[in-house]
Amino acid sequence: MGILAALDGIDRANSPVYLLIMFRATSPQLGLFSVGNRLDETKRARLQKTWAHQFRNAALRLIDEERFAKFFHADNGRPNKSVRLVVGVLVLKDIFDLTDEQALEQLEWNTAWHHALDVLPEEAHACQKTLHNYRELLVEDGEGGELFESMTARLIATAGINTRRQRQDSTHILSNIKLLTRLGLFVRTITLFLERLRDEHPRLCGAVEAELRERYLDREGYFADARSSEAPRRLAQAALDVYVLVRQFADHRTVSGMEAFSLLQRLYRDQCVPPTTEEPIAIELQEKPSSSSLQSPSDPDVTYGHKGKGYEVQLVETCGENNPFEVVTAVSVNGANESDQQQVLPILDQVEQTCGTTPETLHADAGYGSGENIVRAEERGTDLRAPIGSKGPSEESANIGDFEFDETRTKVLSCPMGQVPVAHEQPGKLTRLAIFSPERCHACPLPDKCPVERRGDRRVFPFRIADVAVAERRREQTTPEFKEQHKIRSGIEATNSELKRCHGFAKLRVRRRPRVNLAARLKVLALNIKRYVGHLARAATSAVAPTPTCAC
Repeated sequence: MGILAALDGIDRANSPVYLLIMFRATSPQLGLFSVGNRLDETKRARLQKTWAHQFRNAALRLIDEERFAKFFHADNGRPNKSVRLVVGVLVLKDIFDLTDEQALEQLEWNTAWHHALDVLPEEAHACQKTLHNYRELLVEDGEGGELFESMTARLIATAGINTRRQRQDSTHILSNIKLLTRLGLFVRTITLFLERLRDEHPRLCGAVEAELRERYLDREGYFADARSSEAPRRLAQAALDVYVLVRQFADHRTVSGMEAFSLLQRLYRDQCVPPTTEEPIAIELQEKPSSSSLQSPSDPDVTYGHKGKGYEVQLVETCGENNPFEVVTAVSVNGANESDQQQVLPILDQVEQTCGTTPETLHADAGYGSGENIVRAEERGTDLRAPIGSKGPSEESANIGDFEFDETRTKVLSCPMGQVPVAHEQPGKLTRLAIFSPERCHACPLPDKCPVERRGDRRVFPFRIADVAVAERRREQTTPEFKEQHKIRSGIEATNSELKRCHGFAKLRVRRRPRVNLAARLKVLALNIKRYVGHLARAATSAVAPTPTCAC
């Protein structure tokens, strides 16, 4: 390794070991002696009507192997395992919702997989470590974002998908963790710390009070299995044990650097009220911990939201009327405690990366609707078609909808009584002022209901562009035209359901946010390719179907 590092000057301390392997792209030429050519004519004809044939001819071409070249050596070492083969296995794994072991078994023995991946049966082999290493490369490479965007962009261009109209929604998912009660969270976090301490620093573990060690190591899970009537007493004991351990090792240089101890400290900060004495008899617990508090020591990135513990995944999908099938153009993982309000602009950035431009229309539910989002989306060239709730944000003036504004929402054309402002001012970045004539306002028959303010000798109507957008949307969303056009948004619910029912999206087999992000993108990519391959297979089947004859 040292010789190679000296040759190319690459910092291998922060690089994957795959740099010791030489990059070699897979030949785009399909194999002459492939599985299909070894079959008799009847079986070959049947194989060409299956998903495997379309995957081989179309899906493999979507994989951009050059994106992986930076992880390998340019001209030293043995050739790498085919990137096309490994990425193909990862995609098929999520299409059929398989474990690594199950996917590798299909690669080893399944003739359809051999044909789909264009690999000879005698060469159809990979080890689990290879899949693991490639996933690690994808985590380092933007958590699989570039792979998802490049393959989806190629798919959209090849299939001729119309991306001008799209829809957005979020769905709740869970990583590979057990949902814990509050007592279970305390017990599992303490047990994890003591186990790590015993394995890495047995002498320091011996310094922990014997009775405390016994509660969590010798009788692991004893507290977590308590009856509901015993839980309050045992939770109080667990909280006191956390305080004792945090206090004992807080200043210890070695232990304080352990991740398991950091989780213990986080649990203490999130759940406990600091005592007023150094030797407390009991530790008071916070009545309502923060939604960002520790939910599981197995996955510290999990948060809590109105849908429960886990993550929220943002999805954007095409919904063009003439599309042969719909494609998910963006996928992003955020905390369960994060509002959908903050996810419109970031997801538009992802859509632009995939499609080359933002959609002309983006349909979303009321969770995404706000004046700020409508205005900011318009600045990106997108009409955000999201309704505003009855108590929506950015609504300072109750009667703002009665005023008439210009197309830019920066000037008032007339008040409800038809009076035209004499001037406009912008005292701040967000606020605008419409100045009305005091003489005309004095004669107004609705002085008590008018929101125009008296400021000295002036009559001023303050407003914000976002407020105007809210008022316009409130008025627009009641029309039959808006309701009819917005019906298409609900179609993305079927995509959420398909991902969870068919692709294991509800509970992933990984933990921690980077890997959850990668797993989510691979599963959505698998969904896109499955739809593409299915469309091609149906078209091929209908093309060779016999022409029906007239019965007469």
